Amino acid sequence: MFDKLRAMAIFAETVKQGSFSSAAKSLNLSASVVSYQITQLEQELDSVLIYRSTRKLSLTDDGKNLYHYAQQMLSAAEQGLNSLNKEKSQPIGKLSLALPSALTKAPITNKLAEFAKLYPQISLNIQYTDVRQNIIAQGFDLAIRAGELSDSNLKTKRVGEIKRLLVCSKDYFSEQQKVENPAELSHWQWIKLSMLPNYRRLIHNNKKEITINFNHQISVDSVEAMTQFCLLGCGLATPPNYLVNEAISSKELIVLFPQWHVPSIPLYATWPNNHQENNNTRLLIDYLSADKY
Repeated sequence: MFDKLRAMAIFAETVKQGSFSSAAKSLNLSASVVSYQITQLEQELDSVLIYRSTRKLSLTDDGKNLYHYAQQMLSAAEQGLNSLNKEKSQPIGKLSLALPSALTKAPITNKLAEFAKLYPQISLNIQYTDVRQNIIAQGFDLAIRAGELSDSNLKTKRVGEIKRLLVCSKDYFSEQQKVENPAELSHWQWIKLSMLPNYRRLIHNNKKEITINFNHQISVDSVEAMTQFCLLGCGLATPPNYLVNEAISSKELIVLFPQWHVPSIPLYATWPNNHQENNNTRLLIDYLSADKY
């Protein structure tokens, strides 16, 4: 039984890392030992767990099922160790996180830095990517996602929001005809974020709302690129305030119709629903949600 439990732990880390070599590096083992342990586990279970290919590993149905239980096993073990250590020392362990690349300079990254300093024995492996990860299949402990969520297989908790501003460059503004109300901005060029539709909602402070359907010449797939083209005078944009506050202060960018605002985008922490409540994942979730920003 003990050999099987060890093999299950190696199997889970291999799935999480995506390759034998990466798992071997993470576990401080040789790749041949990792491969041997998984092969032995497959032989004892009389079942193929992982499809091997030159590009990547993929799980069989039996592999997905076993991975689910292996995660529970490791989570329970981590919970037990932390319960014994909590009176003696700081929490210890690893957390694997996924965040959208647009949050690299966001306040939530500052919170992650604070958490790392507060808990120096918790190692953080953080991926900033615009590819929405399957956090269960890819072994992430936690993901931060922007916008409303619909995945019922995950637990969620709101941990903040992205505040946005309607801006354009000073040069672009000077080239346009004067406008009296936000609806007239539909005739201006906008920098489109490809994953969003061709309209923006604006809400007045008295709760009046309008929708602007706009034209665009440039469409990009990242918030940073949208902001950069806006700075270069190519049109209007609605970037996060943390990306443009300095440019606004230096008057490179102008905030249009400041009495109107673009609705904020909620930020959610999401994590597998099989995680125990009292572990490092919960510790991080509580830290991120303690003070909304």
